[in-house]
Amino acid sequence: MQKNRLLFLIFLSINAFTNFDIKISFEDKPKFKSQFEFIDEAKTIDSMASFSLLIDKQDWVEGYTLRKSPFLNSIEINIVSKKPLFILNNIFYVDESLNRFKHSSGDENILRVNGQIDDLSNVLKIINFLNTNNIKNFNTLDLVQYNHISGWALSIGNTDIRLGKNLNDKKFKLFKETLDYLSINNKIPSMIDLRYKDGVALKNG
Repeated sequence: MQKNRLLFLIFLSINAFTNFDIKISFEDKPKFKSQFEFIDEAKTIDSMASFSLLIDKQDWVEGYTLRKSPFLNSIEINIVSKKPLFILNNIFYVDESLNRFKHSSGDENILRVNGQIDDLSNVLKIINFLNTNNIKNFNTLDLVQYNHISGWALSIGNTDIRLGKNLNDKKFKLFKETLDYLSINNKIPSMIDLRYKDGVALKNG
């Protein structure tokens, strides 16, 4: 069964396009500054070549299709936008494929990741771990931070979590066991410290 998609449509009547009506559709409603800037600039273009140059320089565009109907004097353009998974150091959006594209103001209800991170796949490990386990009271990740001294740190609601530098299977097993225990007992500590070799430290209040 084909999945139905709601398209956000923008209609442009551009005289410079030899009186063609331009219909631009987005799979998702535009919400970032760079997208609205593109829409404004699209109103000023004077040829298909200019439009192609304009859309090709948009790093937030995953892909697009263009259909021209000369008898109807219309051009239909469907744009697929990259979907940001998190904001990296307030500079880039990063999607699930770890593609980076320029961060611009807009809908900021999105995970923030800060630090000098050489391997972004580690961020995906953390996100996927929490999404897969979906443990009560610990399923809303707000912030991921990394530094070369203390390692990984997370903020989940009112709880700060210290994971240390190594995100191996043993660490994630201990992480899950700790969260399961806290969830079952309905405990929400202010800090969970998993950097110890043989245990976990919890801090309340």
